[in-house]
Amino acid sequence: MKIKVFALAAALLSMCAANAHAITLSLQGEGANLAANNSEALYASDGSGNSVLVTFVGASAPNGETFSEIGVPSMMPDGRVLFGAESTSQDQKAHWGIYFGNPDNSSLNRVKRAVEIQPNGDCAPLVNGDPYPVADADGAIAFISHLSDKRDALVLYSGGKLTCLARSGSKTNEGHDIALLSFGSPQMGDNGQVVFNAWLRGATKDDPSLHRQALLMASQARGISEIAVEGDVGPNNTRYERPFGLPSATAAPRGTLIAFTARTPSGAALFLYNNGTMSRILPTGIVTPLGPVSYLSPGRPGLMADGTTAVLAGCARIPAIFKLARQRLDVSMQRGQLTPFGTELESLGDPVLTGSGAMFIGATDSDGHEKLYVLEGNGGFHEVGMPEIIYRIAMSSHRHSIFTGTLTVNQHGDFAYLGGK
Repeated sequence: MKIKVFALAAALLSMCAANAHAITLSLQGEGANLAANNSEALYASDGSGNSVLVTFVGASAPNGETFSEIGVPSMMPDGRVLFGAESTSQDQKAHWGIYFGNPDNSSLNRVKRAVEIQPNGDCAPLVNGDPYPVADADGAIAFISHLSDKRDALVLYSGGKLTCLARSGSKTNEGHDIALLSFGSPQMGDNGQVVFNAWLRGATKDDPSLHRQALLMASQARGISEIAVEGDVGPNNTRYERPFGLPSATAAPRGTLIAFTARTPSGAALFLYNNGTMSRILPTGIVTPLGPVSYLSPGRPGLMADGTTAVLAGCARIPAIFKLARQRLDVSMQRGQLTPFGTELESLGDPVLTGSGAMFIGATDSDGHEKLYVLEGNGGFHEVGMPEIIYRIAMSSHRHSIFTGTLTVNQHGDFAYLGGK
């Protein structure tokens, strides 16, 4: 089902009256925290595409302590998984750290410490919760942390050195003060650039009600740039409104590419930022074969380096995944669609795109099971676990539970997630 996006502008007046809050759509975004709190283990795909147990609550940590909590993972471009974890010593003292997991190593050598938290001047992060770390192709790692002076900071770890790229009280290149940083929002793009959500101070410094939500990009070379700010005019002469969704970012031939959702006076919209140019590529109200789009997920959209995007949406109370490529809109998946085993899809998670065009989606089926699926570029649809594709979970008599809201996939199709042991 293909639709010319530019031919749908007239459909903006056809708004759906359905209440988006009545629809169960996303298993990701804000919901990832709930899954992480109940998780026991971290899994990642090895070089053969098999899902491998990387570590679990109760396993030994590299510092000789014991892991007591596993944070939400992110896949690195080289196939390793990056994650935060809490470890507890024999005297019951607990602290958080950032680790690499390599599923291709032996079970006794899969986890190594990724970041040494050594203060660098006044950049002294206190990692006292899940830091949600992310990494780029050069191995630089970014995360948000509290500082010893009680401010928050966006921290870059590169070359064994910690640098605070942005912190509460920093000024953007446009001259605005940062009030708050949004934990769990960073994504890394090209040349050490970090994209993240934050709040800018309003006209009255002491009035928090005047803080404006913003999408920012920071790097050592270019400082802190404002990509989109609540109240500012964006493409199509529309103003950004809160809330902003979680951003996706990837390195592209012309620099860092960013996709995100945000509200506007006429409803929510999916935006794409490319080399200084912002485009509104999917607003609510557009008519599709499922009806007008009435809801766009605040979770991360799927994104490829060529600008192809995918987003979880709602149409007339029907959750669906839309894929946009070369000015064409596809309905890729929807609630009620049959799975390869004959059950029906119920709730859908936010999609993740790989460099080959394959789409990974977490979903709950009509039997109440959370599973991972792959929609291949040629249209093939498989559960992760079926032998027809290389990305498979080893079939056995004991299958672990999967928390689909924690699914992370890199451009090569390597994946990781939290689950039961």
